[in-house]
Amino acid sequence: MSEASSTFEAYESDSHMADSRNFYSLVDGSLVRDGLKFKVINPATQGTVGAAIVPGAKVLQQAIDAADRAFMTWRTEQWTVRSGLLRALADVLRKNVEELARLLTQEQGKPLQQARNETISCAEFLEHCSGLELRPIVLNNKPEAYAEQFFVPYGIVAGIVPWNFPLEAAVSKIGPAIITGNSIIIKPAPTTPLATLRFGELIKDVVPAGLIQIIADDGSFGPQLVSHPSIAKISFTGSTASGKAVMTSAAQGLKRLSLELGGNDPAIVFDDVDLKSVAQAIFNAAFLNTGQVCTAIKRVYVHAAIADRFCECLAALARNAVVGDGLEDNVTVGPLQNKAQFDKVLQYLDEAEKVGRIVVGGKAPALAGYFINPTIVTDISDEASLVKDEQFGPILPVLTFTDVDDVVRRANATPYGLTASVWSADRDRAARIARRLDFGTIWVNKHLEFNLDYPFSPCKESGFGTEGGIEGLKEYAQPRLLS
Repeated sequence: MSEASSTFEAYESDSHMADSRNFYSLVDGSLVRDGLKFKVINPATQGTVGAAIVPGAKVLQQAIDAADRAFMTWRTEQWTVRSGLLRALADVLRKNVEELARLLTQEQGKPLQQARNETISCAEFLEHCSGLELRPIVLNNKPEAYAEQFFVPYGIVAGIVPWNFPLEAAVSKIGPAIITGNSIIIKPAPTTPLATLRFGELIKDVVPAGLIQIIADDGSFGPQLVSHPSIAKISFTGSTASGKAVMTSAAQGLKRLSLELGGNDPAIVFDDVDLKSVAQAIFNAAFLNTGQVCTAIKRVYVHAAIADRFCECLAALARNAVVGDGLEDNVTVGPLQNKAQFDKVLQYLDEAEKVGRIVVGGKAPALAGYFINPTIVTDISDEASLVKDEQFGPILPVLTFTDVDDVVRRANATPYGLTASVWSADRDRAARIARRLDFGTIWVNKHLEFNLDYPFSPCKESGFGTEGGIEGLKEYAQPRLLS
Protein backbone atom coordinates (compact mmCIF):
# COMPACT_ATOMS: atom_id res chain seq x y z
CA MET A 1 0.00 0.00 0.00
CA SER A 2 2.53 2.58 -1.09
CA GLU A 3 2.35 6.22 -0.18
CA ALA A 4 3.60 8.89 -2.56
CA SER A 5 4.71 12.30 -1.45
CA SER A 6 2.15 15.03 -1.93
CA THR A 7 1.73 18.76 -2.06
CA PHE A 8 -0.68 20.16 0.50
CA GLU A 9 -2.96 23.14 0.81
CA ALA A 10 -2.00 25.94 3.19
CA TYR A 11 -3.51 25.83 6.62
CA GLU A 12 -4.51 28.63 8.93
CA SER A 13 -5.16 29.29 12.61
CA ASP A 14 -8.27 27.74 14.08
CA SER A 15 -9.68 27.49 17.59
CA HIS A 16 -12.83 25.97 19.13
CA MET A 17 -14.60 25.55 15.80
CA ALA A 18 -17.96 23.82 15.54
CA ASP A 19 -18.11 23.63 11.73
CA SER A 20 -19.08 20.07 10.75
CA ARG A 21 -16.51 20.23 7.97
CA ASN A 22 -13.73 20.27 10.55
CA PHE A 23 -12.40 16.96 11.86
CA TYR A 24 -10.61 16.59 15.16
CA SER A 25 -7.97 14.33 16.70
CA LEU A 26 -8.93 11.90 19.45
CA VAL A 27 -6.44 12.27 22.32
CA ASP A 28 -6.92 10.91 25.85
CA GLY A 29 -10.64 10.38 25.30
CA SER A 30 -11.34 13.93 24.09
CA LEU A 31 -11.43 15.73 20.75
CA VAL A 32 -8.67 18.32 20.35
CA ARG A 33 -10.36 21.41 18.92
CA ASP A 34 -7.39 23.78 19.09
CA GLY A 35 -4.93 23.70 16.25
CA LEU A 36 -4.23 24.58 12.66
CA LYS A 37 -6.75 24.02 9.91
CA PHE A 38 -5.32 21.71 7.25
CA LYS A 39 -7.48 21.58 4.13
CA VAL A 40 -8.13 18.20 2.50
CA ILE A 41 -8.63 18.17 -1.27
CA ASN A 42 -11.12 16.06 -3.23
CA PRO A 43 -9.00 14.59 -6.04
CA ALA A 44 -12.05 14.32 -8.31
CA THR A 45 -12.85 18.03 -8.19
CA GLN A 46 -9.82 19.71 -6.61
CA GLY A 47 -12.30 21.35 -4.24
CA THR A 48 -12.04 21.18 -0.44
CA VAL A 49 -13.68 18.21 1.28
CA GLY A 50 -13.10 19.46 4.80
CA ALA A 51 -10.29 20.29 7.16
CA ALA A 52 -8.30 18.32 9.68
CA ILE A 53 -7.47 20.36 12.76
CA VAL A 54 -3.80 19.59 13.41
CA PRO A 55 -2.93 19.86 17.11
CA GLY A 56 0.17 21.62 18.43
CA ALA A 57 3.42 19.80 19.18
CA LYS A 58 2.66 19.46 22.91
CA VAL A 59 -0.26 17.14 22.13
CA LEU A 60 2.10 14.32 21.17
CA GLN A 61 3.44 14.05 24.72
CA GLN A 62 -0.10 14.24 26.09
CA ALA A 63 -1.05 11.36 23.79
CA ILE A 64 2.00 9.33 24.82
CA ASP A 65 1.24 9.83 28.50
CA ALA A 66 -2.40 8.86 27.97
CA ALA A 67 -1.40 5.79 25.94
CA ASP A 68 0.94 4.69 28.71
CA ARG A 69 -1.75 5.03 31.38
CA ALA A 70 -4.24 3.15 29.21
CA PHE A 71 -1.72 0.39 28.52
CA MET A 72 -1.04 -0.20 32.20
CA THR A 73 -4.72 -0.96 32.73
CA TRP A 74 -5.47 -2.66 29.44
CA ARG A 75 -2.59 -5.14 29.61
CA THR A 76 -4.25 -6.75 32.66
CA GLU A 77 -7.77 -6.86 31.19
CA GLN A 78 -9.34 -10.22 30.50
CA TRP A 79 -9.30 -11.40 26.90
CA THR A 80 -13.10 -11.34 26.90
CA VAL A 81 -13.05 -7.59 27.63
CA ARG A 82 -10.62 -6.93 24.80
CA SER A 83 -12.69 -9.07 22.45
CA GLY A 84 -15.87 -7.24 23.41
CA LEU A 85 -14.30 -3.87 22.65
CA LEU A 86 -13.34 -4.95 19.13
CA ARG A 87 -16.90 -6.13 18.50
CA ALA A 88 -18.18 -2.77 19.74
CA LEU A 89 -15.84 -0.96 17.33
CA ALA A 90 -17.10 -3.17 14.51
CA ASP A 91 -20.67 -2.19 15.40
CA VAL A 92 -19.72 1.50 15.13
CA LEU A 93 -18.35 0.90 11.64
CA ARG A 94 -21.41 -1.04 10.50
CA LYS A 95 -23.77 1.66 11.76
CA ASN A 96 -21.87 4.41 9.95
CA VAL A 97 -20.96 2.75 6.64
CA GLU A 98 -22.54 5.39 4.40
CA GLU A 99 -21.04 8.39 6.16
CA LEU A 100 -17.54 6.90 6.33
CA ALA A 101 -17.71 5.59 2.77
CA ARG A 102 -18.68 8.97 1.36
CA LEU A 103 -15.81 10.60 3.24
CA LEU A 104 -13.43 7.96 1.87
CA THR A 105 -14.60 8.58 -1.68
CA GLN A 106 -14.37 12.35 -1.35
CA GLU A 107 -10.88 12.41 0.15
CA GLN A 108 -9.34 9.38 -1.56
CA GLY A 109 -11.20 9.20 -4.90
CA LYS A 110 -12.23 5.54 -5.05
CA PRO A 111 -15.74 4.69 -6.32
CA LEU A 112 -18.37 4.73 -3.59
CA GLN A 113 -19.01 0.98 -3.68
CA GLN A 114 -15.30 0.31 -3.19
CA ALA A 115 -15.38 2.73 -0.24
CA ARG A 116 -18.35 0.87 1.22
CA ASN A 117 -16.49 -2.41 0.77
CA GLU A 118 -13.48 -0.95 2.59
CA THR A 119 -15.61 0.17 5.54
CA ILE A 120 -17.46 -3.16 5.80
CA SER A 121 -14.20 -5.11 5.52
CA CYS A 122 -12.90 -3.07 8.49
CA ALA A 123 -15.84 -4.26 10.58
CA GLU A 124 -15.32 -7.84 9.43
CA PHE A 125 -11.63 -7.66 10.30
CA LEU A 126 -12.30 -6.41 13.84
CA GLU A 127 -14.92 -9.13 14.33
CA HIS A 128 -12.38 -11.69 13.16
CA CYS A 129 -9.69 -10.32 15.49
CA SER A 130 -12.15 -10.48 18.39
CA GLY A 131 -12.02 -14.27 18.14
CA LEU A 132 -8.23 -14.61 18.12
CA GLU A 133 -6.17 -15.24 21.24
CA LEU A 134 -2.46 -15.73 21.87
CA ARG A 135 -2.53 -18.59 24.34
CA PRO A 136 0.52 -20.00 26.12
CA ILE A 137 2.25 -22.84 24.29
CA VAL A 138 3.32 -25.70 26.56
CA LEU A 139 6.72 -26.95 25.36
CA ASN A 140 7.32 -29.53 28.07
CA ASN A 141 4.57 -30.76 30.37
CA LYS A 142 6.71 -32.88 32.69
CA PRO A 143 6.33 -31.61 36.29
CA GLU A 144 10.05 -31.63 36.90
CA ALA A 145 10.87 -29.86 33.61
CA TYR A 146 7.80 -27.75 32.76
CA ALA A 147 8.30 -25.15 30.00
CA GLU A 148 5.92 -22.84 28.22
CA GLN A 149 6.09 -19.93 25.86
CA PHE A 150 3.72 -17.06 26.64
CA PHE A 151 3.11 -13.64 25.11
CA VAL A 152 2.94 -10.15 26.60
CA PRO A 153 2.01 -6.89 24.86
CA TYR A 154 4.79 -4.48 23.90
CA GLY A 155 3.20 -1.26 25.15
CA ILE A 156 2.46 1.76 22.97
CA VAL A 157 2.13 1.02 19.25
CA ALA A 158 2.51 3.69 16.55
CA GLY A 159 0.42 2.95 13.46
CA ILE A 160 1.46 4.91 10.36
CA VAL A 161 -1.22 4.78 7.67
CA PRO A 162 -1.04 5.43 3.87
CA TRP A 163 -3.47 7.29 1.63
CA ASN A 164 -4.71 4.49 -0.63
CA PHE A 165 -6.72 2.51 1.97
CA PRO A 166 -6.75 4.94 4.89
CA LEU A 167 -9.46 3.39 7.06
CA GLU A 168 -8.60 -0.22 6.29
CA ALA A 169 -4.90 0.28 7.03
CA ALA A 170 -5.70 1.97 10.35
CA VAL A 171 -8.07 -0.78 11.45
CA SER A 172 -5.61 -3.49 10.35
CA LYS A 173 -3.27 -2.14 13.05
CA ILE A 174 -5.89 -1.38 15.70
CA GLY A 175 -7.35 -4.90 15.77
CA PRO A 176 -4.23 -6.95 16.59
CA ALA A 177 -2.77 -4.22 18.83
CA ILE A 178 -5.85 -4.06 21.04
CA ILE A 179 -6.63 -7.79 21.27
CA THR A 180 -3.04 -8.47 22.40
CA GLY A 181 -3.20 -5.81 25.14
CA ASN A 182 -1.38 -2.80 23.68
CA SER A 183 -2.46 0.81 23.33
CA ILE A 184 -2.11 2.46 19.91
CA ILE A 185 -1.67 5.89 18.31
CA ILE A 186 -2.75 6.13 14.67
CA LYS A 187 -1.30 8.72 12.31
CA PRO A 188 -3.35 9.05 9.08
CA ALA A 189 -1.76 10.31 5.86
CA PRO A 190 -2.09 14.11 5.53
CA THR A 191 -4.07 13.87 2.27
CA THR A 192 -6.63 11.33 3.57
CA PRO A 193 -7.25 11.82 7.30
CA LEU A 194 -10.97 12.58 7.40
CA ALA A 195 -12.66 9.16 7.50
CA THR A 196 -10.13 7.96 10.07
CA LEU A 197 -10.54 11.06 12.22
CA ARG A 198 -14.32 10.69 11.96
CA PHE A 199 -13.98 7.08 13.12
CA GLY A 200 -12.09 8.45 16.13
CA GLU A 201 -14.93 10.86 16.87
CA LEU A 202 -17.45 8.03 16.64
CA ILE A 203 -15.57 5.75 19.07
CA LYS A 204 -14.70 8.47 21.59
CA ASP A 205 -17.22 7.23 24.16
CA VAL A 206 -16.70 3.54 23.34
CA VAL A 207 -12.96 3.25 23.97
CA PRO A 208 -11.15 3.75 27.29
CA ALA A 209 -9.34 7.10 27.28
CA GLY A 210 -5.89 6.87 25.70
CA LEU A 211 -6.26 3.30 24.44
CA ILE A 212 -6.86 4.23 20.79
CA GLN A 213 -5.81 7.72 19.72
CA ILE A 214 -5.94 9.18 16.21
CA ILE A 215 -3.94 12.33 15.55
CA ALA A 216 -4.15 14.54 12.45
CA ASP A 217 -0.86 15.31 10.72
CA ASP A 218 0.38 18.04 8.38
CA GLY A 219 3.41 16.01 7.29
CA SER A 220 5.68 16.68 10.28
CA PHE A 221 4.15 14.46 12.96
CA GLY A 222 5.36 11.06 11.69
CA PRO A 223 9.08 11.45 12.49
CA GLN A 224 8.29 12.81 15.98
CA LEU A 225 6.01 9.86 16.71
CA VAL A 226 8.35 7.19 15.36
CA SER A 227 11.41 8.53 17.19
CA HIS A 228 9.69 9.02 20.55
CA PRO A 229 11.45 6.84 23.16
CA SER A 230 8.15 5.66 24.68
CA ILE A 231 6.96 4.03 21.44
CA ALA A 232 7.63 0.30 21.74
CA LYS A 233 6.35 -0.95 18.37
CA ILE A 234 5.85 0.63 14.95
CA SER A 235 3.53 -0.72 12.28
CA PHE A 236 4.13 1.17 9.04
CA THR A 237 2.38 0.88 5.70
CA GLY A 238 3.73 3.05 2.88
CA SER A 239 6.48 3.46 0.33
CA THR A 240 9.77 1.58 0.48
CA ALA A 241 11.71 4.84 0.71
CA SER A 242 9.65 6.01 3.68
CA GLY A 243 9.90 2.56 5.25
CA LYS A 244 13.68 2.76 5.16
CA ALA A 245 13.54 6.13 6.92
CA VAL A 246 11.24 4.66 9.60
CA MET A 247 13.58 1.72 10.06
CA THR A 248 16.56 4.04 10.49
CA SER A 249 14.73 6.01 13.16
CA ALA A 250 13.46 2.88 14.91
CA ALA A 251 17.01 1.52 15.09
CA GLN A 252 17.96 4.18 17.65
CA GLY A 253 15.76 2.50 20.22
CA LEU A 254 15.68 -0.98 18.68
CA LYS A 255 11.91 -0.63 18.44
CA ARG A 256 9.90 -3.59 17.19
CA LEU A 257 8.90 -2.98 13.59
CA SER A 258 6.49 -4.21 10.92
CA LEU A 259 6.82 -2.78 7.41
CA GLU A 260 4.42 -3.31 4.52
CA LEU A 261 5.91 -1.39 1.63
CA GLY A 262 5.85 -1.08 -2.15
CA GLY A 263 5.38 -3.83 -4.71
CA ASN A 264 5.99 -4.56 -8.37
CA ASP A 265 3.69 -7.52 -8.61
CA PRO A 266 3.90 -9.73 -11.73
CA ALA A 267 1.32 -12.02 -13.28
CA ILE A 268 2.38 -14.86 -15.59
CA VAL A 269 -0.31 -16.02 -18.04
CA PHE A 270 0.08 -19.27 -20.01
CA ASP A 271 -1.44 -19.99 -23.41
CA ASP A 272 -3.98 -22.56 -22.11
CA VAL A 273 -6.12 -20.09 -20.14
CA ASP A 274 -9.65 -18.98 -20.92
CA LEU A 275 -8.85 -15.61 -22.47
CA LYS A 276 -11.90 -13.60 -21.50
CA SER A 277 -12.27 -14.74 -17.91
CA VAL A 278 -8.56 -14.43 -17.10
CA ALA A 279 -8.32 -11.04 -18.82
CA GLN A 280 -11.23 -9.83 -16.69
CA ALA A 281 -9.59 -11.12 -13.51
CA ILE A 282 -6.23 -9.55 -14.43
CA PHE A 283 -7.90 -6.24 -15.29
CA ASN A 284 -9.80 -6.18 -11.98
CA ALA A 285 -6.61 -6.91 -10.03
CA ALA A 286 -4.60 -4.27 -11.87
CA PHE A 287 -7.06 -1.36 -11.88
CA LEU A 288 -8.74 -1.65 -8.47
CA ASN A 289 -8.59 1.75 -6.75
CA THR A 290 -7.15 3.21 -9.98
CA GLY A 291 -4.13 0.90 -9.63
CA GLN A 292 -3.19 2.46 -6.28
CA VAL A 293 -2.84 -0.86 -4.47
CA CYS A 294 0.49 -2.22 -3.28
CA THR A 295 -0.57 -5.79 -4.08
CA ALA A 296 -2.21 -5.00 -7.43
CA ILE A 297 -0.84 -6.53 -10.63
CA LYS A 298 1.78 -4.12 -11.97
CA ARG A 299 3.08 -6.07 -15.01
CA VAL A 300 1.78 -9.03 -16.99
CA TYR A 301 3.88 -11.65 -18.81
CA VAL A 302 1.67 -13.34 -21.41
CA HIS A 303 2.67 -16.31 -23.53
CA ALA A 304 3.46 -15.06 -27.05
CA ALA A 305 0.94 -17.45 -28.61
CA ILE A 306 -1.99 -15.54 -27.09
CA ALA A 307 -0.47 -12.12 -26.36
CA ASP A 308 -2.21 -10.13 -29.12
CA ARG A 309 -5.65 -11.55 -28.34
CA PHE A 310 -5.09 -11.13 -24.62
CA CYS A 311 -4.09 -7.50 -25.12
CA GLU A 312 -7.24 -6.84 -27.09
CA CYS A 313 -9.37 -8.37 -24.32
CA LEU A 314 -7.71 -6.05 -21.79
CA ALA A 315 -8.11 -3.09 -24.13
CA ALA A 316 -11.84 -3.76 -24.51
CA LEU A 317 -12.24 -3.75 -20.73
CA ALA A 318 -10.26 -0.50 -20.49
CA ARG A 319 -12.47 1.15 -23.13
CA ASN A 320 -15.60 0.12 -21.23
CA ALA A 321 -14.38 1.41 -17.87
CA VAL A 322 -16.29 4.45 -16.60
CA VAL A 323 -13.89 7.15 -15.41
CA GLY A 324 -15.20 9.89 -13.12
CA ASP A 325 -16.07 11.14 -9.67
CA GLY A 326 -16.53 8.14 -7.39
CA LEU A 327 -19.77 9.59 -5.97
CA GLU A 328 -21.43 9.29 -9.39
CA ASP A 329 -23.36 6.16 -10.35
CA ASN A 330 -21.62 3.48 -12.44
CA VAL A 331 -18.11 4.99 -12.10
CA THR A 332 -15.51 2.20 -11.95
CA VAL A 333 -12.25 4.19 -12.11
CA GLY A 334 -11.76 7.27 -9.95
CA PRO A 335 -8.93 9.82 -9.92
CA LEU A 336 -5.37 9.46 -8.69
CA GLN A 337 -5.36 10.52 -5.04
CA ASN A 338 -3.07 13.53 -5.25
CA LYS A 339 -1.30 15.78 -7.72
CA ALA A 340 2.16 14.41 -7.00
CA GLN A 341 1.01 10.90 -7.90
CA PHE A 342 -0.88 12.22 -10.94
CA ASP A 343 2.24 13.96 -12.23
CA LYS A 344 4.31 10.83 -11.64
CA VAL A 345 1.91 8.66 -13.64
CA LEU A 346 1.87 11.22 -16.47
CA GLN A 347 5.65 10.78 -16.69
CA TYR A 348 5.21 7.03 -17.09
CA LEU A 349 2.71 7.69 -19.88
CA ASP A 350 5.17 9.98 -21.66
CA GLU A 351 7.86 7.32 -21.51
CA ALA A 352 5.48 4.55 -22.57
CA GLU A 353 4.61 6.49 -25.71
CA LYS A 354 8.30 6.66 -26.62
CA VAL A 355 9.49 3.17 -25.73
CA GLY A 356 6.32 1.09 -26.10
CA ARG A 357 2.97 0.95 -27.87
CA ILE A 358 -0.15 2.28 -26.15
CA VAL A 359 -3.00 -0.05 -27.09
CA VAL A 360 -5.69 1.99 -25.35
CA GLY A 361 -5.82 5.00 -23.03
CA GLY A 362 -2.70 7.06 -22.55
CA LYS A 363 -4.53 10.32 -21.91
CA ALA A 364 -5.90 12.45 -19.12
CA PRO A 365 -9.61 13.12 -19.82
CA ALA A 366 -10.99 16.65 -19.78
CA LEU A 367 -12.17 16.49 -16.18
CA ALA A 368 -11.40 18.76 -13.23
CA GLY A 369 -9.60 16.19 -11.09
CA TYR A 370 -6.53 13.98 -11.28
CA PHE A 371 -7.93 11.52 -13.83
CA ILE A 372 -6.10 9.25 -16.25
CA ASN A 373 -7.89 6.85 -18.57
CA PRO A 374 -7.09 3.14 -18.00
CA THR A 375 -4.10 2.39 -20.20
CA ILE A 376 -2.70 -0.82 -21.70
CA VAL A 377 0.88 -0.71 -23.01
CA THR A 378 2.70 -3.40 -24.99
CA ASP A 379 5.86 -3.83 -27.10
CA ILE A 380 7.81 -2.50 -24.12
CA SER A 381 11.13 -3.62 -22.62
CA ASP A 382 11.68 -5.01 -19.14
CA GLU A 383 14.10 -2.10 -18.66
CA ALA A 384 11.42 0.58 -19.08
CA SER A 385 10.57 2.53 -15.92
CA LEU A 386 6.93 1.51 -16.26
CA VAL A 387 7.99 -2.14 -15.89
CA LYS A 388 10.78 -1.73 -13.33
CA ASP A 389 9.01 0.70 -10.98
CA GLU A 390 5.86 0.56 -8.92
CA GLN A 391 3.72 2.82 -11.11
CA PHE A 392 0.78 2.98 -8.67
CA GLY A 393 -1.65 4.16 -11.31
CA PRO A 394 -4.02 2.96 -14.06
CA ILE A 395 -1.33 1.78 -16.52
CA LEU A 396 -0.62 -1.88 -17.17
CA PRO A 397 2.37 -3.06 -19.26
CA VAL A 398 1.89 -6.37 -21.09
CA LEU A 399 5.07 -8.29 -22.00
CA THR A 400 5.48 -11.61 -23.79
CA PHE A 401 7.38 -14.84 -23.10
CA THR A 402 7.92 -18.28 -24.57
CA ASP A 403 10.46 -19.85 -22.19
CA VAL A 404 9.47 -20.72 -18.62
CA ASP A 405 12.90 -20.27 -17.07
CA ASP A 406 13.23 -16.89 -18.77
CA VAL A 407 9.89 -15.59 -17.53
CA VAL A 408 10.62 -16.73 -13.97
CA ARG A 409 13.94 -14.86 -14.08
CA ARG A 410 12.26 -11.71 -15.45
CA ALA A 411 9.43 -11.82 -12.91
CA ASN A 412 11.96 -12.14 -10.08
CA ALA A 413 14.19 -9.34 -11.39
CA THR A 414 12.91 -6.72 -8.97
CA PRO A 415 13.93 -5.53 -5.50
CA TYR A 416 10.27 -5.87 -4.47
CA GLY A 417 8.75 -9.06 -3.09
CA LEU A 418 5.11 -8.50 -2.22
CA THR A 419 2.77 -10.63 -4.36
CA ALA A 420 2.61 -12.46 -7.71
CA SER A 421 0.27 -14.78 -9.57
CA VAL A 422 0.46 -17.58 -12.15
CA TRP A 423 -2.43 -18.40 -14.48
CA SER A 424 -2.84 -21.72 -16.29
CA ALA A 425 -5.45 -24.42 -16.95
CA ASP A 426 -2.80 -26.83 -15.64
CA ARG A 427 -2.92 -25.96 -11.96
CA ASP A 428 -0.06 -28.28 -11.04
CA ARG A 429 2.24 -26.61 -13.53
CA ALA A 430 1.17 -23.18 -12.29
CA ALA A 431 1.88 -24.21 -8.67
CA ARG A 432 5.35 -25.52 -9.58
CA ILE A 433 6.22 -22.19 -11.20
CA ALA A 434 4.64 -20.23 -8.32
CA ARG A 435 7.07 -21.89 -5.89
CA ARG A 436 9.98 -20.45 -7.90
CA LEU A 437 8.80 -16.83 -7.58
CA ASP A 438 10.49 -14.64 -4.95
CA PHE A 439 7.39 -13.04 -3.44
CA GLY A 440 5.69 -13.29 -0.07
CA THR A 441 2.31 -14.31 -1.47
CA ILE A 442 1.91 -16.15 -4.80
CA TRP A 443 -1.58 -16.92 -6.05
CA VAL A 444 -2.58 -19.55 -8.61
CA ASN A 445 -5.39 -18.56 -10.99
CA LYS A 446 -6.41 -15.63 -8.79
CA HIS A 447 -5.01 -12.35 -7.44
CA LEU A 448 -5.93 -10.04 -4.55
CA GLU A 449 -7.72 -12.88 -2.76
CA PHE A 450 -7.00 -12.66 0.96
CA ASN A 451 -8.06 -14.84 3.87
CA LEU A 452 -8.03 -13.31 7.35
CA ASP A 453 -6.58 -16.52 8.81
CA TYR A 454 -3.72 -16.76 6.30
CA PRO A 455 -0.39 -15.06 7.01
CA PHE A 456 0.59 -12.22 4.66
CA SER A 457 4.36 -11.70 4.80
CA PRO A 458 6.23 -9.43 2.36
CA CYS A 459 9.88 -10.08 1.51
CA LYS A 460 12.86 -8.27 -0.02
CA GLU A 461 12.31 -4.48 -0.17
CA SER A 462 8.56 -4.88 0.20
CA GLY A 463 9.07 -5.10 3.94
CA PHE A 464 8.88 -7.66 6.71
CA GLY A 465 6.55 -8.84 9.41
CA THR A 466 3.27 -10.70 9.12
CA GLU A 467 -0.37 -9.72 8.97
CA GLY A 468 -3.27 -12.14 9.33
CA GLY A 469 -4.34 -14.81 11.77
CA ILE A 470 -2.39 -15.85 14.85
CA GLU A 471 0.94 -15.08 13.17
CA GLY A 472 -0.24 -11.51 12.68
CA LEU A 473 -1.05 -11.20 16.40
CA LYS A 474 2.46 -12.32 17.30
CA GLU A 475 3.80 -9.15 15.66
CA TYR A 476 2.21 -7.19 18.53
CA ALA A 477 3.44 -9.29 21.46
CA GLN A 478 6.79 -10.21 23.01
CA PRO A 479 7.29 -13.98 23.33
CA ARG A 480 8.67 -15.09 26.71
CA LEU A 481 9.80 -18.44 27.98
CA LEU A 482 8.86 -19.84 31.38
CA SER A 483 10.96 -22.88 32.25
